[in-house]
Amino acid sequence: MSCDNLMPTFPEKSTLRPMCGVTTSLAGLPRSSASSMALDIVPAQSAEYEDRDGKKFDTSEQLECYRTTYDTFRIDRSDDEYRPDVGFRPWMVVVGGFFGQFCSFGLLNVVGIFIAYYQHNQLKGLSPSTISWIGSIQSFTFSFSGLFCGRIADMYGPRFVAAGGCFFITVGMLAIAFCQEYYQFVLAQGICTALGAAGLFYGPTAAISGWFSLRRGLAFGISASGASIGGICLSLIFESLSQKSFQAAVYAITAVLFAFSVATTIATSSRIKPTGTQSYRFVKFYVRPFLEPAFSLYTVSMFLIFLGLFVPMAYFASSAIAEGVSVAHSFQIVTYFNIGSFFGRTLLGLLSDKVNKFALFSAITFVSGLVCAPFWYFSHSETTITVIAVAYGFFTGGILAMFSMLVAQISPVQEIGTRLGAVNGSVAFATLVSLPIAGAIVESNRNYDNMKIYAGVVLIAGAIVAASVNLKIPKHIPRPNNNEGGS
Repeated sequence: MSCDNLMPTFPEKSTLRPMCGVTTSLAGLPRSSASSMALDIVPAQSAEYEDRDGKKFDTSEQLECYRTTYDTFRIDRSDDEYRPDVGFRPWMVVVGGFFGQFCSFGLLNVVGIFIAYYQHNQLKGLSPSTISWIGSIQSFTFSFSGLFCGRIADMYGPRFVAAGGCFFITVGMLAIAFCQEYYQFVLAQGICTALGAAGLFYGPTAAISGWFSLRRGLAFGISASGASIGGICLSLIFESLSQKSFQAAVYAITAVLFAFSVATTIATSSRIKPTGTQSYRFVKFYVRPFLEPAFSLYTVSMFLIFLGLFVPMAYFASSAIAEGVSVAHSFQIVTYFNIGSFFGRTLLGLLSDKVNKFALFSAITFVSGLVCAPFWYFSHSETTITVIAVAYGFFTGGILAMFSMLVAQISPVQEIGTRLGAVNGSVAFATLVSLPIAGAIVESNRNYDNMKIYAGVVLIAGAIVAASVNLKIPKHIPRPNNNEGGS
């Protein structure tokens, strides 16, 4: 009797009593390290069947075709088949990521305005290199916090991290309004607001990585565009209100950041069930990934890139003033930079879904270096500096949009938050010294020309290393079992 004809003949209710075991096994079936679901199948056995009337008959012959014992084995099912790239919750997480980057990178993008303002007001007696440490410490704290924010997001869920970011960024911004001394600015802006920005960035970023696969580039691009919109809005608020009152400008920015950070916390949710409290095993979580050539090379490339990436952002306004551009328009240059960044984050993020991601990343990084040196080097008029700011914003917007996405590209999905933190913890030291190095170059040369060359050279070096990552990526990257869930 065939298996197809066997099933319909069974009555609705039955009792199967095992009669004998079987020995055939599928242990030799290929097992996939990329599996995401385990299937346990109870050994099929011959049995005695009893129908409603109590009649008994042996089914050993009828069940002959089922006589196989299956060991636990894994069924291949790629991430693309079960990651819901569509639906309300995934795109709400993208909205949360947009709001989060509005607050986090949006605030970091206008650090140049604050530095320029401090140089001519509260801290005018200090050197540019000394003042630039405020921005460097802010960037360092933001990046280094990834070591903890990413791991916390994996263990307790990204919403928990975003809520902490909402608290710290609000408290830090309120404190800036009352700062007068150098150390006060370091504590309030360099540390407190940076901790808040870290929570609002790493939480939603880890969440987006779990929700998207096929359209991950688009999702990250839309999310990253929030940084540009934030930079535009915050710079306009500061420019319009700081001329009347510095405190009024800071209060207005604080209100906007608080509203958007609350929205970030509400919209952020995770598809991957949090792992819960785990022992903090530094070697396993933060050293082992660097044994992978692709991951270590990518980290080196990002270290070089971050040595120069934020230098133009911090010094566009100051260098424009040195070239004779009015203070008012120098602040507007930061706005033009963020306009270019918006289109770069969105369009290049979308393009990354269609082409080789690492090839695109290295190309736009290389062009960013060329924009600094030689093009920014030879720009001395208000018009050319504005064009350079827009171009630099466009290409570096793509860098920042793809940064987290590329970490996800070479990481198991349940370790994305932790590995993102590991990369950021490494590049934090680059962000710490980048602006002071640039400030020291400005002081030693009494102009901004050599600083522009420095920024261009380290960006081009980072692009060359990033191009080599493609050679080390295995054709198939194993991904561990992922439990569905949310928080």
